[in-house]
Amino acid sequence: MPTSNTSGLSKNDWLCLSFLSGIGPSRLSRLYTYLSQLDASSLDLDTDTLTLFDDPQPNKVEHSKIITYDLLIALKWPEVTARQAMDYFSDGILTEEQTTKRDEALAWLEDTDHHLVLRDDEYYPDELKEITVPPAFLYVEGRPEVLALPKIGIVGARKCSRYGRDATFQFAEQLSARGICVVSGGAMGIDTAAHQGALHNQTTPTIAVMGTGLFHRYPNHNRQMFEDILEQSGALISEYPLSTSPRPHLFPPRNRIISGLSMGVLVSEASVKSGSLISASYAIQQNREVFALPGRLSDPQSEGCHQLIRQGATLVRHVDDILAECTKSPSAPIKNAMAGKKRVSSSRSQPTDSAPIFASNSFHSLPDSTSEDAKAITVILEQEGQAMDFDALIRHSNMEAGLMMQVLMELELYGCVENREGLYCRC
Repeated sequence: MPTSNTSGLSKNDWLCLSFLSGIGPSRLSRLYTYLSQLDASSLDLDTDTLTLFDDPQPNKVEHSKIITYDLLIALKWPEVTARQAMDYFSDGILTEEQTTKRDEALAWLEDTDHHLVLRDDEYYPDELKEITVPPAFLYVEGRPEVLALPKIGIVGARKCSRYGRDATFQFAEQLSARGICVVSGGAMGIDTAAHQGALHNQTTPTIAVMGTGLFHRYPNHNRQMFEDILEQSGALISEYPLSTSPRPHLFPPRNRIISGLSMGVLVSEASVKSGSLISASYAIQQNREVFALPGRLSDPQSEGCHQLIRQGATLVRHVDDILAECTKSPSAPIKNAMAGKKRVSSSRSQPTDSAPIFASNSFHSLPDSTSEDAKAITVILEQEGQAMDFDALIRHSNMEAGLMMQVLMELELYGCVENREGLYCRC
């Protein structure tokens, strides 16, 4: 891998550094920023040969003057990480596990649809360089050109209501129709609705920012959706090593990438303690627009959105409320990103630009043989307009638990109710 960036290290070097014990995106980012800001000419280094793992000997002395153990400690690297880094810089030494990860990554990169995009590469988005901790590099599966498209992030609750899901789907569909790339996190709930809305329009690709390595497409339930994203010229991206498995603490940091990539972030549905508010907070810090979808006053899943609106977020009713705040013209980057790629066409009519967003009221009709108790439950779900758990349905209907189980099973068999992680919703 040639050296072609201001950090003076090759892609191979950055890969190897990312596998060190105790390393993480923020520490890699600090080193990348430090190296990029150095005046290369004053260091009298031949950057064409500064590829440490491939050829550590010629520049060993010069490089040791730039990156030292003390420097890495000053950059807040742990001692064990700094020692391993110096072993690598001096002799190309990696542990067996680190060598395996490097070899896996190099093999993965041999695929034409797999990319490692460093901060100074042409495909690395300028918007992402502006944030406080820009990733040193991104793993990209799919088409890296889509990173140049104008983008809007959409985030929200994993356990969302039907209203939130339908409204998100329609917003994403209409944004895609206008040439805006929808960026989300690939999670269940609102994220899924956002990607599916963009995919349904079949016009503009969508990007999923993963909180795992790209070897682990999480959640498993959305594996087909991830394939559809790639099939429709989109991309899956991650800052984590390929084999990184799902861990709770890895998901919040990826929200800064969703907001950092985007002109603005739409929070479709969120409780006051929702992780989606982390994305809104990042967006504010990054000087991005924040949009919020209003919901019912009695709905806990909308309390976070209402709080954002009170704090100054833009209340959105239709897609033009978003586009009015984002004046960047999408036409040029779209043509560049999609050049040479067959456009997916659709014979159906496209949504109008200013069509209001309302949750769909179309449900599967109940068979004539549906019991009265089952009909009563569907009425409750339709009136509430949101998913409800087993206990909530009992409270609203005063049914006994045994009868409620029979009724829900009946409705699920008819395809009129879905159980999503313990929440029942009308469909």
